[in-house]
Amino acid sequence: METIRQLKALWAYASWCAQAPAAAPACDSFWTWAAVAAVAAFALVALYIVRKMAKNFLAVRAERQRLAEVSRVADPVTMSRYRVDPEKFHPDPPQEEGMERRIRQALDEKKLEGR
Repeated sequence: METIRQLKALWAYASWCAQAPAAAPACDSFWTWAAVAAVAAFALVALYIVRKMAKNFLAVRAERQRLAEVSRVADPVTMSRYRVDPEKFHPDPPQEEGMERRIRQALDEKKLEGR
């Protein structure tokens, strides 16, 4: 019950101050708090709008970056025409037993030359 009485008194005070001239000394706190509430409401609305704008700006920027990245790489048809044959650039390394045989053969030739 006490809360309802306080709210009624606050409502009566606010109604009286809203009708009284703004320069009335009894209403200074009312106008101060009304200004604080108005600034806070404006700030919240502005923050909401700026946040939405920033989100849209970042989405557009990300899309542009994605499109730029896609345009740097050729389409799959072009890429398939210029496919590299890895066998041409990386032939099979020589087999170990073939290498051993050539080393032994070279050593045998040097031994025969040394005699």
